[in-house]
Amino acid sequence: MMRKLPRNERIAVTIWVIVSLVVWNGVYDLLMTRGIKDYLLRQALHQTGRGPEVSMTALIDLAITEATWVSTLWASVILLAGLMTIRLLTSRVSSG
Repeated sequence: MMRKLPRNERIAVTIWVIVSLVVWNGVYDLLMTRGIKDYLLRQALHQTGRGPEVSMTALIDLAITEATWVSTLWASVILLAGLMTIRLLTSRVSSG
């Protein structure tokens, strides 16, 4: 059975959702930057004759996939921890 959340709980949930979105964006950006730098390094090595030819599409697609999954995992962990914290605190207040 669903109950309407009190104002302070709605605010807390909103804050945790915003924090998880910021974490998702930050981790995604970090991993995409790393993927782009990896491509640029491999391309520079290829141009100097020290490495094989690299496919930009393949490396960036891999970076996008990894960044999406890892950032979603971390944002989910943050959001779950926040919602569990709210749940624990509200159950303590209502029982105590």
